[in-house]
Amino acid sequence: MKLIKPLITFILLLAALALTSCNVQPANATATSLAATTTADAANPSATPFPSPTTLPSATAMLPPTQTPTPTATSGPSPTPTYPPLPPDDPRQGLNLSSPDYLDNFDNRFTWYEFDYENIATNLWEDGQLRATDHLADTYLSWSTSNQQAANFYVEVTAKMGNCAGKDNAGLAIRIGGDNYGRGYLLEFACDGSYRIRKFYSDAAPLVLLDWTNTPLIRTGPNSTNRVGFVAKGNTLYAAANGEILSNVEDYSYFSGTFGLFANAYETPGLTVYFDDFSLWYLEP
Repeated sequence: MKLIKPLITFILLLAALALTSCNVQPANATATSLAATTTADAANPSATPFPSPTTLPSATAMLPPTQTPTPTATSGPSPTPTYPPLPPDDPRQGLNLSSPDYLDNFDNRFTWYEFDYENIATNLWEDGQLRATDHLADTYLSWSTSNQQAANFYVEVTAKMGNCAGKDNAGLAIRIGGDNYGRGYLLEFACDGSYRIRKFYSDAAPLVLLDWTNTPLIRTGPNSTNRVGFVAKGNTLYAAANGEILSNVEDYSYFSGTFGLFANAYETPGLTVYFDDFSLWYLEP
């Protein structure tokens, strides 16, 4: 069971840009957390320095100084993979999957929160992609969040695995919110071709909604590339792989929020995943 590493809560106090990382306690931790604040990253020279590390009550947000606005990703139509006609019972029925409502091809930086914690995790923009590295094969994970918010939607992102094995996985989180942005639903694609769905809380252990399930629709092994897809429609969540719906679960906890991307090392310290072409379509309630 993976739990979230203590990371800074990063909130840009601008209407057009709000990027954060999650900060949730392990289930067996005390009621306090270390808000791991740091000076501006060398890979993020425009960032304003943060305060020194401070011990805060659990799930308390740090509000660092604002940053200089940066361009957002492109909105509107943009080429995506061609899809066959959708069956009548497909939850994406009515969407033009060749034309997302919002596309982030990672040409512009700072549409996702970036961090670099040596020997813990690193999520940085690099050459038009988000490079996510989990340095330790342990029971924690860390995610970066987007400047986008949505309630009912279909979302896809391309995930390219580096060297991996077994349950090492690339993850897409949706409806992230709550104190320290520590709650949401997670879809994980493993190196061995299995997937699962979990629900994260801000102050408790995560709940498995769908345990590891094998599918031939997920490409396997090191250097494999997949389109990780998630449909959120009311209380029903659908997993999708490379344009095909896999299965669904129901949950009544979270109904809107932002998005997260992460690498999650189970067997391979230093697992790296490259994310690109984040596409979002809005659904009617």
